[in-house]
Amino acid sequence: MATASLHHRTSGPIGNARPSVLWLGRLGWLAKGVVYVLAGVLAAAVAARSVGWSSAVAPDGEASPTGAIKEIATLTGGRFLLVGLATGLLLYALWRLYTAFAPGGSGAEAVAMRIGYGVSAILYFTFCLTAFGLARRPTTSADGNQKVVDMSARVMSHTAGRWAIALAGLIAIGAGLYRIVKGAKGDVQTELNLAGVSGDRRRLIKRLGIVGEIGRGIAISLIGYFLLRSGLDVKPQEATGLDGALRSLTVNGWGSALVAVVGIGFVAYGIFCLLTFTHRQPRAPS
Repeated sequence: MATASLHHRTSGPIGNARPSVLWLGRLGWLAKGVVYVLAGVLAAAVAARSVGWSSAVAPDGEASPTGAIKEIATLTGGRFLLVGLATGLLLYALWRLYTAFAPGGSGAEAVAMRIGYGVSAILYFTFCLTAFGLARRPTTSADGNQKVVDMSARVMSHTAGRWAIALAGLIAIGAGLYRIVKGAKGDVQTELNLAGVSGDRRRLIKRLGIVGEIGRGIAISLIGYFLLRSGLDVKPQEATGLDGALRSLTVNGWGSALVAVVGIGFVAYGIFCLLTFTHRQPRAPS
């Protein structure tokens, strides 16, 4: 029954994409997995240091995808690794752009999916540019938190800009809650073709996906909260990227626990991507 449902969802032009196109997109998922694992380790390090584990082995870098990319730049052969990662992120952005415009449904749900795919394409294209930029100039500082503050200040300089930032925050909170619910329902295999995969491996993949979606949902909601507060208070400096949001939470015990959940979720989602990138199948908006 599950196999038939999956076939239905991926049927049509997008489901019958050329194998070369599918594999380019799958390499993008591989790059995405690497970024999430590293970002999760950095987030876990923030949580560990906040409770006094100063000897944590993970570096005290920016706990975000941008921070993960910066950490790769510090490794031996970092430039070559960054070029490979940037290429993979570009492929993933193109994959999402491809799915956003693929033939499919035109109802409300399909439109929402297309918008989500488009936003994802833009986001990962910016990560790609960050990686290429650091590969060209390793000393360049790419601060995800400051980028959000600067963007908020530019938007707020215009009429009704504060409300645009507040609306962006609400949308982000909604997107985060959607991911949390999606994870809680176990709806994490809609773009996978797991034919031939053993039952134990399927269960592992599903559990990693659930933990990953919930962790990502919490992270997106946190960013949305700070954007919303920034817009309502008319204070661009209150807007922040993921790293700033996580560090703001570590002033108390429950906040550190939440940051640890995000870190674990990111690592789980990264491993989920690494284990499933060969099984990825694009889903047409329906």
